[in-house]
Amino acid sequence: MSRSGAFKRAGAGQKPRAKPKRGGGKPASKPARRSNANRRVDPTKREGKGRKPRYPKEFKARNRTILLLLVLAFINAWIFVWRDEGGLDSFDAKAAVIGGADSGSGFAAPLEAACGGDPVQIFANLDDRLRLDTKLTEGRTLRLALLELGLNPKDVDEVEAEVRRTMDLGMLTGSGAPVRIAGDRDGGLQALEIEVSEGHLIQACRTPTGLDVRNIQHPLRVDVAVIALELPDNGNLLEAVIEAEQTTDLARMIADTLASDVDFTADSRPGDQLQVLVEKRYLGRNFHRYGKLLAIRYVGHAGRLGFYRYKPKGGDEGFFDYEGKPMRRELLRTPFAWHPSDPDARATMAPAIEFIDGRMGAVYRRPLGVPVVAVADGVLREVGLAGDDGLSVELELADGRRVRYANLMRTIGDRAPGDSVTQGEVLALVGQTGKTPVPRLRVELIDRAGERLDPNVLGERGRPERVGEPIPGDQIERFEQDIQSWRRAMRKAAE
Repeated sequence: MSRSGAFKRAGAGQKPRAKPKRGGGKPASKPARRSNANRRVDPTKREGKGRKPRYPKEFKARNRTILLLLVLAFINAWIFVWRDEGGLDSFDAKAAVIGGADSGSGFAAPLEAACGGDPVQIFANLDDRLRLDTKLTEGRTLRLALLELGLNPKDVDEVEAEVRRTMDLGMLTGSGAPVRIAGDRDGGLQALEIEVSEGHLIQACRTPTGLDVRNIQHPLRVDVAVIALELPDNGNLLEAVIEAEQTTDLARMIADTLASDVDFTADSRPGDQLQVLVEKRYLGRNFHRYGKLLAIRYVGHAGRLGFYRYKPKGGDEGFFDYEGKPMRRELLRTPFAWHPSDPDARATMAPAIEFIDGRMGAVYRRPLGVPVVAVADGVLREVGLAGDDGLSVELELADGRRVRYANLMRTIGDRAPGDSVTQGEVLALVGQTGKTPVPRLRVELIDRAGERLDPNVLGERGRPERVGEPIPGDQIERFEQDIQSWRRAMRKAAE
């Protein structure tokens, strides 16, 4: 007899067993449950319990989705955390304050000692310094000139005290003597040169204990050299100049001369070629510095360019192409003075378009302290702190358009509304003021009605027309004759 049949008879002829009362009697034990261990399962029966069948295609699609989300999460972490480009305080962004960055990073950080071993080149090995120059014209004193170049009053006092031991400062006032400095982004002085006369220099450089001043007088000799350059695999102009056994000042001269057409931090490419005709000035047997750049020829990614220094009768000296047309454009190609840059960072130096409260601007990532220049002649209309824009400068052009620079560190000298500036003049330094976690420069181009214009006009798209008077027609033949030997020398150097 089966076990199931016994239970059936008990249920048919007997009364059901009464449940035990709460608190009395021992409850009947439950029958033992059968173990499911090692039990064979039929997959067809499992589907009948409400589970949906799983297909291989669904597994693959789900895995691809998970992998894509992980890749996106990694990319965002890299952008906002490791590259420090995020704008959230939760990522430990540094406070946006004037000069708010580590003093040891960026461009033109302060130095305790800047004196090199060259007998006449006071600026040797100071390529990463802020290089500025002026002239002691129209009754300007040395003190006034240095303050206008943005030096700290304390450093200016030190210069005056040390130079006074060498010569009478009154003899420099209004003398027209060129003054050149290498400074740091905080207004400190590293090196100074005053060209009192041809072959006579007053130089000073920073030491741990103060300024070391020297008075140099040597016979002056001027040579003219043709220098051929080809940019290396990384497209770096500075490396090409060093490979040609020239000093880094030549790279600065080339970049400043072609600033209307070529941005050597973004436009240049490997294999671009340059030929330069330039004066080289010697004091005794020692090379001192470059003189005038007489002619330049560029063939590369940014086009084919050739310009020659010339002074037409009754006109101003300037650069003209072989047809006598002026080189200068209304706006420069870049808002920065030339500075040494990391070739590996070229991809990050192109501007990005940014909209803030509907205002369109171009954002340039540069190290703290990089010099910012006026892209055109104009008059300053605004200078000062402006909310999220930080320290800002607004330049009004002759046609009423305005160029606005934001997130600056400091201005060079005491700038004020109404000051006139010339194209290429250093106005300020890249900073980290306002609402930005990293050093940068924001540039806005504004029309007379206050509408924002496309800032890419500074770039390759829509380059401004050239400005200035061409060489008069009755002087073209003489101009072509005068530059013929220069053109022939540069073509030969390119072979």
